[in-house]
Amino acid sequence: MSIIIQRQCSLILLVLEAGIDIDITMLKLIGTRGLIIAIVGSILPIGIGIAIAFALGVDTKGSIAAGCCFGPTSLGIAMNILRQGKIVNTPVGQLIVSAAVIDDMIALIILSLLSALTGPVEVVNLVMPVVSALLFLGLGGYIALTWFPKLFNRYVLSRVSDEKRAPVELMVMLGLLLGLMPATYYAKASFLMGAFISGLAFCRSNELHHIFVRQFKRILQWLMRIFFAASIGFQVPIRNFGNGTVIWQGLVFCIALLGKIFTGFLVPNFNQARRFTDIHLRDCLITGFSMAAEGEFAFVIAVFSVDSGIISVDLYA
Repeated sequence: MSIIIQRQCSLILLVLEAGIDIDITMLKLIGTRGLIIAIVGSILPIGIGIAIAFALGVDTKGSIAAGCCFGPTSLGIAMNILRQGKIVNTPVGQLIVSAAVIDDMIALIILSLLSALTGPVEVVNLVMPVVSALLFLGLGGYIALTWFPKLFNRYVLSRVSDEKRAPVELMVMLGLLLGLMPATYYAKASFLMGAFISGLAFCRSNELHHIFVRQFKRILQWLMRIFFAASIGFQVPIRNFGNGTVIWQGLVFCIALLGKIFTGFLVPNFNQARRFTDIHLRDCLITGFSMAAEGEFAFVIAVFSVDSGIISVDLYA
């Protein structure tokens, strides 16, 4: 039980950090194209995954859950690929990072939807979590980026000395975290949405970002490596990997990743080369294969689905 709690803590800190790390300026520069790539890069592989699951005889709930596992993109893996290729700070690199961040937001909405599949399937139970998650992300995100910073600076930070600003921001952010997580949970959205909005409210604060990295980064890395990764590792059904059916069905499910790779060809041409040739073709392939990197949220969705009984252990394998 303690390992599960610590895994949840690591996940909360991970999502909180994702909110803090949002670069509003970068998102504005990338604009609509990054949003389209993120949405298509989530919906297309999910749709392919659902179709494959249906073709393999999985029930409706299990098919939806199986398809949703192919939606998220691992920002951490994508960043490692971009760093090795030394293209993080290029337009295509920033496009990939933005799309991966938006994919994280979509993954939170997916988690809210899957939570509704754990009980009796009714229209209200399916619609409510999605509407709630979209409202928290849209309206809550808007307030976190516009009204909250102005009010917070005017009534709180203006009365605090410069050296105490970062600790005060950290305490207020943790207070928001403790308030928004129950609010999103009881509103039928994922409690992780509350963690994300709490971090998003302070994404423009460089001081808070520095103190968060200094105070929590090592703790987060420790939790991720020891507990989050280990607890998921404990749930890997190694014995099922010897089952021939599991192997060939797993290979078939890999077709869903073609939906991610296809999104790479939506990348605009940032160079003088002809479209889909030379450098532009390279940018398309880099984007596609970077988006195909499955990671943290994909495992979270899969583990949630098998723990909730939505999918079988064999399908999880």
